[in-house]
Amino acid sequence: MAGRNFIRYCCVSLLLLLVGTALAVAQPFTRRSSQMQHDELKKTYEIANFRIGGRYDLSDSSKWENGGEGGVTLESLGAGKLRTAYIAIGNARRNAAGEITNAVIVNSYYSGDSTDMYEQWVKGTALSGGVPVIGPGRPIDTDRYYVVMVDPLGTWGASKPSDGLGIKFPQYSYYDMVQANYRMLRDGLKIAHAALITGVSMGGTQTYVWGVMHPEFMGGLMPIGGTTQSDAEDPVGNWTFQMMTAAIQSDPVWQATKGDYYKLPKEKHPVPGVAFGWSVLGLTGYDFAYRTTQSFAAVQPEVFYWDPPNEKAGSSVTNRAKLYDAVDLVWRNRVGETHNVNPYLGRIQARTMVMHITNDLWLNFKLAERAVDRVPGAQLIAEESPVAHYGVFSIVNHRKNDPKFVAFMDEVASLDRAQKYVDKNYRVPGVTEEIDPAKSFWKDAVTYPYPVKYATTKDKRGTSWQIGYMDEYAGTEKDPKVLVIIHGKGAFGGHYGNVMQYALRSGLRVIVPDLPHYGMSGPGNLDKSPARTMQDMREAVYDLVVNQLGVKKAHYLGHSLGGQVVMGYALTWPDAVVGLALEAPSGLEEYPRDITIAKDKKARLFDQVFDHDFDKWNETWGPTGILAAELGRSEQSVRDFFYFKKRDPETNAVSAAKSGYFYSDSEYARFHTEQRVGLIKGNPKELEQWANVFIYDIYSIGSELQQDDPKNLYRRVVQIKAPIFLSFGDKEPFIPTPAFNGLTDLGRDVITPFMSRMTGAGNRPILKIYPETGHFIHTDNPVEFPVDVVDFVIKGTVDTSSPLGTDRMIKGSAVSALPVAPTPPGAAPTAGLNK
Repeated sequence: MAGRNFIRYCCVSLLLLLVGTALAVAQPFTRRSSQMQHDELKKTYEIANFRIGGRYDLSDSSKWENGGEGGVTLESLGAGKLRTAYIAIGNARRNAAGEITNAVIVNSYYSGDSTDMYEQWVKGTALSGGVPVIGPGRPIDTDRYYVVMVDPLGTWGASKPSDGLGIKFPQYSYYDMVQANYRMLRDGLKIAHAALITGVSMGGTQTYVWGVMHPEFMGGLMPIGGTTQSDAEDPVGNWTFQMMTAAIQSDPVWQATKGDYYKLPKEKHPVPGVAFGWSVLGLTGYDFAYRTTQSFAAVQPEVFYWDPPNEKAGSSVTNRAKLYDAVDLVWRNRVGETHNVNPYLGRIQARTMVMHITNDLWLNFKLAERAVDRVPGAQLIAEESPVAHYGVFSIVNHRKNDPKFVAFMDEVASLDRAQKYVDKNYRVPGVTEEIDPAKSFWKDAVTYPYPVKYATTKDKRGTSWQIGYMDEYAGTEKDPKVLVIIHGKGAFGGHYGNVMQYALRSGLRVIVPDLPHYGMSGPGNLDKSPARTMQDMREAVYDLVVNQLGVKKAHYLGHSLGGQVVMGYALTWPDAVVGLALEAPSGLEEYPRDITIAKDKKARLFDQVFDHDFDKWNETWGPTGILAAELGRSEQSVRDFFYFKKRDPETNAVSAAKSGYFYSDSEYARFHTEQRVGLIKGNPKELEQWANVFIYDIYSIGSELQQDDPKNLYRRVVQIKAPIFLSFGDKEPFIPTPAFNGLTDLGRDVITPFMSRMTGAGNRPILKIYPETGHFIHTDNPVEFPVDVVDFVIKGTVDTSSPLGTDRMIKGSAVSALPVAPTPPGAAPTAGLNK
């Protein structure tokens, strides 16, 4: 029976082909909008000589300004310019050049376009949760943002095969989709910066591609139900694309014409094959658990038949198929068959929130989890949905009050506010893969986020220091507020680039020196002893900032050891300090001089004779073994320790550790990690210098905090008159230091005594404790913390609450199970929607 039916279809198709060659096409085969009731809102933009189907070398964007290298232009094939389209709503904010700086870009899905996203998220459908996602006061707020919904290349209002070229249309890629719309947004709409780029399903997939292609264009990325791969490394995803294509190509008309059927009228096109393709997708559109609850009568309209047994059988997929073109869909499927951006996800700089449906059978949840691991600082919100993949439309409304989502959107808004100025000198920080140990590791292998300058400074002992520093200002004021950032022990100035960037774009001048022997202040001081005091370092900073750069007053941010540096700095030169931001600072506890280093054995680790005598220091500290251990640390050891992990030396099993640097992954956490790993491969003298001061500075910190010294720094901090912003993470691993003084409780032994003493002195600090945060607050909270620091500098205040902190305070820190989304009201909520 099946064979006779197939033969009959072949005969009919050949007859139609002969008849159809004499018929003229009176109208386009596909309309320009999916939801025609919104067609008048859509605007079209043309791009001349755009190359489609070429190669994209992501390391050199200048090569693909007009599309990929080696691609084909539509003009060369006898067609017009490349066309794309959009719908824009909301309030545009423009810079001095007239460019829009507060855009939100919404990418559409496989079967949709900008009118579909308008219907789903602006009008609000049952499938999307019953209320709009986009609009005044909505999660994507049009009172705040200029929202642009775009048509992807190959769909509806954009250029596509069915416009006239058919199978001669170049095979495009996701890179082509994104670059064409980038050109439209930048050149046509004059958008200089996007606050957020998002999209659902295939729109989520495009969102990832935006992040790797144009990492500096947006502040936030929110891929919803997208994927970073659908090639053969994702067998199920690739299988799905292949099956749909095979279903379309099984149509007798396609077989007879080899896909070149455009001389036939639309009703004679391979519509049954397209219906078959939609039916293939429909099998897994919902998860199987839901499908088993449906009656066959409910399912049958989605089932494909060559010979329908009744008028309802296959009716849904057949009606849907009439709206689409077979070649359009095959070309779109082929985009997915070669898609894989996993190797490039580390390029993403934007704050990223991945949203995904756990029971999605089209775009696998485990792949989304892996993508989150690969994207610096990415977070994940996931939920199970009764409509499986279609839950991508409603997940934002379902989770709009989730503290994690609220915190992310707050960060997007903060980054958007910080677009007042453009810091044109910004570079992507990093460590080169090719490290030559014969060259300077710091100067040749490490890229700081801003250009490094050099100055020669002196301390009061007359020692000259070559200091590497960054000094940037992007604003227009003649006398701007200044923020000086002092890094911590083992760190370097370039590691605070996210704080710099936010401050610069908010209008501050920012100066970030590397302390003597650290970072770019290392190579020029290899001839000098590692033994120098905290005060020596303060004097070098003062000579640079005040004497040479002429900054008489500034706010100072100090992290860890840097916090102790700036507290002593404020005591020495109070008129130079407007305010102090202390990030997990040392200096808030005292130490004895004699420390137990082994059973029944003590050593005078904090003897002041070590101040400028490294050999004497090493005689006492060497036997502890900590310097030798640091010099001998392996790459694996660095990576484990930095991320709170420990490894069993015998079994190699990895478990959680109590100490580490980065509680959360982020761009600058990775930068610091690669810097420390790179030192192992780099110049041996620079590694030795770094390790020497890294361990020696344990002494530097403690020597100022001796319990038997009535004038130690700990006791004198109450004399500081400048306003103080004090911050700690609730997972702080290093402060206090029980090995030296027996203190164990950060709140009771460190924070509370300091707050009480400063309050008694009439200078109560602003205190903020960051949840789920370790010692490096600026990397665990790469937006929230910079916002707080800048608010402290500009406004003198800090928002000490946070969505996550409030949630933990009320509900505790227990992790709940993944929620299940409510079922949208009404029958067949996914009718007309697909991938």
